[in-house]
This record gives sequence, C-alpha cells and structure tokens, in this order.
Amino acid sequence: MSISKVYITALHLNHGGVEMVIASLANAFVEKGLEVEILTTYRYGKPAYEIDEKVKITYLTDVRPNREEFSAAIRSKNPISILREGFKAVKTLRLRKSTMVNAIKAIKDGAIISTRHDHNMWLSKYGNQNVLKIGQLHFDHKFDPQLVSDFKSNYSNIDYFTLLTDKVTGELKDIMNGHNAHTKCITVPNFLNFETVNRETEKKKQVIAAGRLHPDKDFATMLRIWKKVCEKKNGYVLKIAGQGELESELKALAKELGIEENVIFMGAVPHGALLQEMHDSKAYLMTSVSEALPMVLLEAMYCGTPPISFELRIGTGSIINDEINGFIVDERNDDVYAEKLISILEKDESEMEKLGENCFARAMDFSKEKVVEMWLQLFDRAL
Repeated sequence: MSISKVYITALHLNHGGVEMVIASLANAFVEKGLEVEILTTYRYGKPAYEIDEKVKITYLTDVRPNREEFSAAIRSKNPISILREGFKAVKTLRLRKSTMVNAIKAIKDGAIISTRHDHNMWLSKYGNQNVLKIGQLHFDHKFDPQLVSDFKSNYSNIDYFTLLTDKVTGELKDIMNGHNAHTKCITVPNFLNFETVNRETEKKKQVIAAGRLHPDKDFATMLRIWKKVCEKKNGYVLKIAGQGELESELKALAKELGIEENVIFMGAVPHGALLQEMHDSKAYLMTSVSEALPMVLLEAMYCGTPPISFELRIGTGSIINDEINGFIVDERNDDVYAEKLISILEKDESEMEKLGENCFARAMDFSKEKVVEMWLQLFDRAL
C-alpha cells in the first residue's frame, strides 16, 4: 500500500476546534506532497479557517441542520410546524449518514482519517480493505457505556485509532483488550499553527476566553467567577470570543450579575485577530466541563498568556504544569479560581515575563514539524 492521497472526513468547516485541526492537517499534508480531499457533510459558506487551494473540498449534501427551527417549533406547540421541522430533521440525519457512507465506499485506496465517532464506525463497517483506515477521538469518552461498547464492537476494522494524550491511549488499549486485536491505539496530538503575533504590544487590563457558547464550556460559571474578580479588581474586562445557542442567556446573566460593563461578547473573531487578543490579555480563562486536548490553551500559551482552568479528567493536565506555565483549579471551586486569577492580575512585569516564557516553551512541544512527522511515520508503518 502506497499512501499518496489522504481523505479527511468532517461534519462542517465552520468555526470549531476540530474544524481548525482538520484545516491545519490538510494544509500540512499538501505541503508534504500528498493529495488531500476533505469530505464534509454541511456547507456553511466559506471555511472558517484558511485551507490551501491544493486541498480539494467535497461537500456531500446541500442541506443544513434545522435544530433551531425544530426547537422553535416545539416551543410554539404548533403540530404542523413540529411535524414539518421534525420531518426535515429526520431527512437531514439520514442524508448525513448515507452520503458519508457512500463516499467512504467509493474510496478504493489511500488513507481515510475520520474525525468523529460516528464516522469512525462507518469507516470500520464500510471502508475498503485496501484503504488505510484511521479513526480519531477529539473528546473525552468518560467511559460512557455506549461508547465503550462501540469501541469494543464497532471499531474492529479501524487500522489505527489516534488519540490525543497518552492517558486516553492507555485507556482505549485496556478497553479494546480481548475484544479488538486489529486496531492499534497510538498517541498523535494535534499541532499548533504558529501564526505571526505582534509581541511588542503591552498587556492590557483584560482577560480572554474563546469557544462555542455551549453548556460544555460553562461560560455561566465563568461569569460568576468574573463577578468575584470584579469586586476586588477594578477596570478589567473579560472578552469572550465565539458564538452559540447560549449567547442571549449569557448576556442576560452578565446583566443580572451587574458586570455587563466588564464583559465583551466578541462573536466570531478571525483567527489571527484572536491570537493578538490573546497576546494582549493578562490571562486566558477556561471553565469547560470536558475537553480532550484543548488547542485554545496552547494557542494562548504560544502567545505568552498564562491559562487558568478547572482540573479536567483529561486535557488540561496534559498541557499545563500548575504554577509553572498556567494554573489548574481542583474540584471546580469558584472561589479558588477567582483567587488564582486575581493573583495573575497582580503579578509584576518580571513575573509575567517569566510565566510567558514558560508558556511559549510548552506550546513549542506541539509544533507542526514534530506532529506531522508522527503522521508520516504512521503512513510509512502501514506500507
């Protein structure tokens, strides 16, 4: 088997951590002379992240999910609207599966990298024998019984299962032991694109966070923590970059907490502009309840900005060395989080400079050169 073309599956190419990884990986592969095609289900206009013109993008459907419309129909309690939007939702889900399955079946050689759990199962079931089949996991499985059952039974034809941290790789090896002797679990982290950042600008009286405005990111807790900080530190602003279903709710909460003047909801921000905002901030905040390998933390560290996060089962501990290049708060304690954040804001220039140097050094461990070499070695191993 000679790997000259790589296919990467995607749900969409809009804003998101996985989507940024897909764009970066595709670009890196074409730089190495490989032919690359992204198979994506939904089209939301122009891709959110720059993709090399040599990368082929194939959109598999001309429909979009109608979650918001369906939710609005349910709230309206209008039977006709509920039936109409429900029918659209079912049709969309069926197309989502059938189009990706058909695309996978049509590929006769090369390598397919599937980036979602459902894609992994479809690749295992429908991928051709002469295709190198590589599955990825971009979230914490948390030993969910259904996921564990799928790993044991529905990944049997995946050749390599690439995980983001050694801890998860070890867990998946144990889960599959005795059930799946074919799939090899290996660690291949995501890498950073080291874009240009103006490092001459001074830190402003601001902190920053970024991500989907979704329950998993728990921005509501972040706002409550920020209220505690605002009570002790005047003149600082929290900037939140991102869009999502909770935008109105979070803005209302900021107003209820009396901190609306100290919070800026930035919406979607171009990647380069976001990195500069990170550099200009005193700290990067994360309050997620679950992550895998949060690249946004590494991006902040690359910008010389220390991250602060609650301790997560996986993710943050694989990146942050507590008190050296960032801060980890145990047991989701809001008061401790606020205290640690205040301690960052009160550090003098020399302390911040040292912290920033440590952050940058850690980010460099996730360089494109190091990670792409891992991928090329994997391809060579499969020959």
